[in-house]
Amino acid sequence: MMEDKIEREMEELLGLRDDKIKDSELYKIFSEVFDKTTLETLEYFHRRGKLEKISGVISTGKEANVFRGIDRDGNALAIKIYRTYTTEFRRVWEYLVADPRVGYLPKDMRKLVFIWTRREFKNLQRAIKYAVRAPEPVAFRNNVLIMEFIGDEAPAPRLKDIEKTLQRPDFEELYNFAIKSIERLWKRGDMVHGDLSEYNILIWDSPVIIDWSQATVKRNKMSRSLLYRDLRNIINYFGRKGVKVDNLDEKFRELVGE
Repeated sequence: MMEDKIEREMEELLGLRDDKIKDSELYKIFSEVFDKTTLETLEYFHRRGKLEKISGVISTGKEANVFRGIDRDGNALAIKIYRTYTTEFRRVWEYLVADPRVGYLPKDMRKLVFIWTRREFKNLQRAIKYAVRAPEPVAFRNNVLIMEFIGDEAPAPRLKDIEKTLQRPDFEELYNFAIKSIERLWKRGDMVHGDLSEYNILIWDSPVIIDWSQATVKRNKMSRSLLYRDLRNIINYFGRKGVKVDNLDEKFRELVGE
């Protein structure tokens, strides 16, 4: 009975008929992050009109899958679903325990993932507040984060995926965007992304920075090392593309005031 109920609910969310659902690639990928809590969370959003249907896959990863969906009004969404059982406990714990915004941390991995999801939602809000282009956060609950969808019929590509089609002036513009985003986050937002690279810059009408789960505030004891990592990733990448880049150590000292 429970399995039948689960399949009916998944069928409604995925927009599939009974005879197609188990053969669907979307169903198989969705099942990778599926558990009772995840389904209940998606149903919660469904009942409130935040999510009408999941219609495709944007990306898959070790810790989360990201799906395309639509809300009740037909607006496109990105739905990030964290795995509650395979996310690396030690990595999540180290990031959360160092973040002064986070209080008590449970030892239960599932509850840690819930805190991780909420933290990414707050990071997106903070980035946008300080004029850094990121997906607009819509809602979060448990291990599910709903955001603005970046793209049209297809998701916007990552910089890494289309770098061979770009010319030096394109790379120069993107370098300036990335460096200014790092500076604005640090100086105005007291914040650092912490994992900025060519893999999480989307190329759209204007570039968009994604993957904010590890972002943190300047008060975090890890913030300087994360800032240095962001600068190193961006400077090294664009330097290889022929862009005249800043000196890494000088730029770091400039930002931290040394």
